[in-house]
Amino acid sequence: MTPMPTCTQPLADVADGINRLLSVERSGKGRYVASEHDTNLNGRVFGGQLLAQVLLAAQHESEGLPATLHALFLQGAEPTQPLHYDVEILQKGRRFTSCHVRGHQFGKRVVDAQITFQQPMAGYEHAVAAPEVADPETLLPLSQLCDAQGNSLAWLAKPGLELRLLDSPDGLAYPSAQPSLRYWVKLALPLDDQAMHYAALAYLSDYWINGAAIGHHVPLLGAREALYVASLNHSLWFHRPCVADDWILFVCDSPSLQCGRGLTWARLYDRQRRLLASISQDALIGPRTS
Repeated sequence: MTPMPTCTQPLADVADGINRLLSVERSGKGRYVASEHDTNLNGRVFGGQLLAQVLLAAQHESEGLPATLHALFLQGAEPTQPLHYDVEILQKGRRFTSCHVRGHQFGKRVVDAQITFQQPMAGYEHAVAAPEVADPETLLPLSQLCDAQGNSLAWLAKPGLELRLLDSPDGLAYPSAQPSLRYWVKLALPLDDQAMHYAALAYLSDYWINGAAIGHHVPLLGAREALYVASLNHSLWFHRPCVADDWILFVCDSPSLQCGRGLTWARLYDRQRRLLASISQDALIGPRTS
């Protein structure tokens, strides 16, 4: 994966500092700053980190449990400079609190998000059942998998995360029959508190999911060189409290890739197959020209 530059203290490995990587520091009333960054394949700050930090900044200013996060990625963020977040409370009611978070750098806005929190409420319940899949402990890590030519897939792993593919790794070398993808993922090290678990789930929600759209057209093993991919907008609905340093099942489907934009839906389940969250993401997907 692309090296992860920082603008303050060196962060040699995300696995050694996931709590620091997702954290924000208060810099004023409703204002926060983050100085350690995780890069994506385009050399910009990983979108999942932006999602985690807008959520964490909002949690510092709000009460209740995270309910929804809707974010627009406006432009790429430079990984060598601090990111600033401004939180504005839009509405505070008996059941819900809503806020607006602006993430900016060099005076330019890079992410814009609206986040809602809710107080615990009882009522009717239902959820789409999880598919019948193998438990994560029965699957090999990427570091122990090889492609059809015997080349290690360890380079696909992201530091600080553990991922288990539910489909054969041989399938990564060919376009998939259906625009879908399933995998287990978790953080490698434990988190500090419940607020950080929600932020970490937001971080994970931008990891691999657009592979459902990409892999139907371009083999995932070659997509890095063939395509330019960038998240455009992202929505995350939290259904119940989550534990992000335990295994989470991602069930991803892409209903459409049109006009260079791929839409992916994902359902997230915990180890007990309870529905934790739902995601929708619209991503730019097109040939890499340089």
